[in-house]
Amino acid sequence: MAINRVQNTSDSHAPTETEKHGFESPQLSTHFSELSKDPEKQIIFVGSKSSALDDLYSSSKTEVSDTLPTKNGFHGIRWLRHRGFILYRRFFSIVIFTNLAVACFLLYRRLRDSRYILADLTTATASNLCMAVLMRSEPVVNLLFTIFCSVPTTFPLAIRRHCARIFHIGGIHSGCAIAAIAWFSIFTVAASAELVKPVQARGISLAPTILSYLVLVVFIAIGSTSHPTFRAKYHNAWEMTHRFGGWTCLLLLWIQTFLATKDLNPNVALSKAYLHSPPIWLLSVATAAIIFPWVFLRKVAVRSEVLSRHAVRLWFDYTTPIVGTAVRLAERPLVDWHGFATITNPNGKGFSLIVSRAGDFTGRTIERAPTHIYVRGIPTCGVLRIATLFKSVVLVATGSGIGPCLAVILAQKVPCRILWTAPNPEETFGQEIVDSVRSTDPHAVIWNTRVQGKPDTSLLAYQLWKESGAEAVCVISNKKFTTK
Repeated sequence: MAINRVQNTSDSHAPTETEKHGFESPQLSTHFSELSKDPEKQIIFVGSKSSALDDLYSSSKTEVSDTLPTKNGFHGIRWLRHRGFILYRRFFSIVIFTNLAVACFLLYRRLRDSRYILADLTTATASNLCMAVLMRSEPVVNLLFTIFCSVPTTFPLAIRRHCARIFHIGGIHSGCAIAAIAWFSIFTVAASAELVKPVQARGISLAPTILSYLVLVVFIAIGSTSHPTFRAKYHNAWEMTHRFGGWTCLLLLWIQTFLATKDLNPNVALSKAYLHSPPIWLLSVATAAIIFPWVFLRKVAVRSEVLSRHAVRLWFDYTTPIVGTAVRLAERPLVDWHGFATITNPNGKGFSLIVSRAGDFTGRTIERAPTHIYVRGIPTCGVLRIATLFKSVVLVATGSGIGPCLAVILAQKVPCRILWTAPNPEETFGQEIVDSVRSTDPHAVIWNTRVQGKPDTSLLAYQLWKESGAEAVCVISNKKFTTK
């Protein structure tokens, strides 16, 4: 897996893990003394940077242990805190339980008043579907990140730490998507029950009911292939199902909604029924959000700098993104898209990104060194955007994980210490990137795994954290190490 790739923001299936280990920070200097008062100041996320590195390093006078401290609490409690009840899953649970409460309310009104609830079911479906789409909409994601990452560093760390979890909004996306499928399933069953009644007594006709079954089949296919295990193993199949299945559902839903609205409002003028139909308005918002990135589809010029057989750096000048964003690239716009973290040029317009060999697309990109490539949408904020919430960080990257870090490394806005492990860093990624790391952190730990062997990265990261008294430890690596 390309560890410098940024998933379609957050990933609905496998969120970036955030682990707060509760290590007590040493009081190192006047500059960092206030940071050591909070025993829960370690957060693991993707991305970070440094600027006043000499001051940060010179304050590192504390003796550090050559072993990791004993973990606090019982294993089961730690798992619940750091894995089972992460914010992603809490968001997901809140969405599901909120929908269950609404379902109980609708059932209560159905039993008390003997009223039709088909219209309520369509509204509930459309509401959840619209929210699921918006949580993946680039303008919405950028807005949320901008708001939460605007908290100044003078605020208490407890507040900033919670704001840094904004990348867990994928839990809202997943929860609303599952809820939409559940609501639509109930609607389909209820509409089918109407068909056993006499024609004049039916609340909905045959046509929208048949369309509901078609939509439901596609919904279930999309939901099933979105399971983390399936998505990781068959990513291309998931992407195709998500894209073309989603477009098919959207088209069928528009037809089904118009027909259902007409049936459910027999005594209202058709134009008035459409104008006052919540599902139609909600579908309009969802449709606009889906169309938005395709409005910005274009084939742009790119300058390829082949770093080695394993990596290439692509340079663009069609836009200048802010630090902590990602763009999507493709050879075939209708087939597959790949997200990569941007590296804003510190001295001018444009940006670059690093593509490391991890699959068919990345391999072809390295080998053919393209002069043009397709881009879609606008640069979208990712987890690196939250780096500015902290006064200082330790940045840990393995292999090509250094790629996403370079944006904040070159920006030099957040003091940081850097730990980078990779096979032959200079040969693989070029001397310029290694020099950029060292110019930001003259005492950076760059570990050549081909020469020095595999390090105890967790211990090295812990030692740097203890020495620096940083507020956060930022890990960009594969899933196994990040969740360790």
